[in-house]
Amino acid sequence: MARRNYYDIDDILAGQERVPCVLRADLDGLGSAGSGGASKVHRNARWALPYWMADRLNEEDYVDMEVSPVFSKRANRMYAASPESMQLRAICQHYYQFGLQLGDMVPEIPHVLRNMYVQRIIKVARIAQQGQNIEALEFVQSLDKTETRMLKLCQQAQSAISDWHKNQAYALKRAAAVSTTGS
Repeated sequence: MARRNYYDIDDILAGQERVPCVLRADLDGLGSAGSGGASKVHRNARWALPYWMADRLNEEDYVDMEVSPVFSKRANRMYAASPESMQLRAICQHYYQFGLQLGDMVPEIPHVLRNMYVQRIIKVARIAQQGQNIEALEFVQSLDKTETRMLKLCQQAQSAISDWHKNQAYALKRAAAVSTTGS
């Protein structure tokens, strides 16, 4: 079973990404859940199910879960060729978290995630330091949720460094208890 964080909303949303599945057995009463109107779903029918559901059904041997097109071999080659040009937000808003969930299923995914993250996070840090221009704006619009969170943290750190350079970072102030009793 994939690594899951029950209380993390981004992890929950990443689990909503659909993965292709093939049914292993005939199932009664699920026809309305699929694309057809029949109440019986036949063996070898193909469905795209949310990952959280497909993972559990795969464990119970009801479906064979296939690799999501987001992490297919072809997609991974494209990511490796030009990680900075990928529009991750359009591909999968929770790309990294979804990839971590699929990591047990496809051994290459953690390697792909790490390489892409390392190359893209350098550009995220550069944008946080230098500010945003037109090229940076296009890149920022391609960031997934994890990278967007990192950009905000980098910008906060850059602001803290700027405050420190201006001697505004650690100004001592009189405590409220001292100022009310001392006057």
